[in-house]
Amino acid sequence: MAVIENSVRIDRVPDEVFDYLVDLCNELEWNPDVQSMEKLTDGPIGVGTKFLAKWKQSKLIEVECTRFERPYRWAYSNGGPLSVVFDVTITPEGTGCLLASRFDVRPHGLLTLFFPVLLRELKRAEKQNMQNIKNVLEKAGAGNPGSPPGNGSR
Repeated sequence: MAVIENSVRIDRVPDEVFDYLVDLCNELEWNPDVQSMEKLTDGPIGVGTKFLAKWKQSKLIEVECTRFERPYRWAYSNGGPLSVVFDVTITPEGTGCLLASRFDVRPHGLLTLFFPVLLRELKRAEKQNMQNIKNVLEKAGAGNPGSPPGNGSR
């Protein structure tokens, strides 16, 4: 088991950050390692919502929302050879917010042999992803302060 924690201040209100990030389909806009993301369940996103995800060097993986406390906290989890619980909190801070993530990752099977190398890459990627999220949301805010970017799949 390993835990990767990161945070970044974003100049957007918590509701906008939450609504954008809780929809995993939007990850295609800020995570260069995502190859596909599809919402599998009908209705609004909440506990029990499932997505089918494909990241570089992974098979298709089902991801499920396990916590949904709009607009301040959510979590997703998945199984597979690299099981992950991704827990996120948003704290209001002035005119923006602080986005904090906790990425709890557990390797299984053969991945346990390569996990120390993989963990270094995951730490680097997660730190960069926080900056990518900040850049995407703040750029959208500069052009249209009322609405975050997104593909409209909510």
